[in-house]
Amino acid sequence: MQKRIGFLALIICAGSLLVAGTKSSVNQTAAADQSTIYTALPSSDDTYYHPFNKALHHFDNQLARLDPGNVVTITQEALSHRTSNFTYDDIWLRDVAPVITTKMIKFRYHPGYLKRADSHYLDQRFRSWLNREKFNYQTSSLVLDGGNLIWNNSDTVILTTHVFADNPDWSRAEIIAELKTKLAVHHVIFIPTEPGDVLGHADGMVKFISSRKLFISDFSGNQKLVRKVQRLIKAQLPDAKFVLLPSAYTSKGQYDAKIASAKGLYINMLETPNTIYVPHYGLRTDAQALRIVKQQTTKKVVPVDVARISTTGGSVHCLTWDVPTKFLPKKS
Repeated sequence: MQKRIGFLALIICAGSLLVAGTKSSVNQTAAADQSTIYTALPSSDDTYYHPFNKALHHFDNQLARLDPGNVVTITQEALSHRTSNFTYDDIWLRDVAPVITTKMIKFRYHPGYLKRADSHYLDQRFRSWLNREKFNYQTSSLVLDGGNLIWNNSDTVILTTHVFADNPDWSRAEIIAELKTKLAVHHVIFIPTEPGDVLGHADGMVKFISSRKLFISDFSGNQKLVRKVQRLIKAQLPDAKFVLLPSAYTSKGQYDAKIASAKGLYINMLETPNTIYVPHYGLRTDAQALRIVKQQTTKKVVPVDVARISTTGGSVHCLTWDVPTKFLPKKS
């Protein structure tokens, strides 16, 4: 399926970086667990992604080398690591996949930035794969991208206000009640979307380090936005603390005129129980971002090259779906 304008936009896609603990970790409570990292490769005849075929294979191979045995790519190609013999026609798994807190919830994937036919096709295709693999998940009729929900591995989730635009028939109170019930959390915090982000995803803005400590983007020097996001979070979490993470946005090489490149966005990292995968772009700020993340955790912190892929509008978190062992399908 050829990607349409806006379809690639799943930039800040996505989801729930499972995190908790103190400086000892961004996700300490699951340290004894494992996660399977899923990625996807579109079919070889997909003309939209064809220019990135080599970069996508390189990304998958990096993860597979770093975590042998725990990386699975959804593809019908024969690769050197584990695959799921299925074709899913997109690379941004985070948004369409179920959100995982202490529950696994599949929300409706019908964002306003996609044509209805596109979002319906991808949603149904991914549900077909979930069912074929026999994942045990619950559903919600709320429209929500996985990249627009950040969980603190405890009692709180953060979303941008974009969720209101995608659910015009739901009141604010109804959305809060649905999220609290489905995800088993006590706090639902809404922050504004970042200017210029048509996707409105929270996973390019904040990331929990522990239940009350967060990385927050510097938003390219927009201190007013930094302070507003901090104020909204502290209104419900008065003891929240923040660690500023630099960004180095660049439009150089941007693939789609309407979709901002994610190159230089470091907060879109992936965390598993033992490892944090930090985007690497070949920029001078790479080392600084890596150093800041390392200062906040005792986990293994590794850079992952996404310089080429990021120009399409997403980064490491967007490209992956990490599933804790307890949520994996039971082997028959």
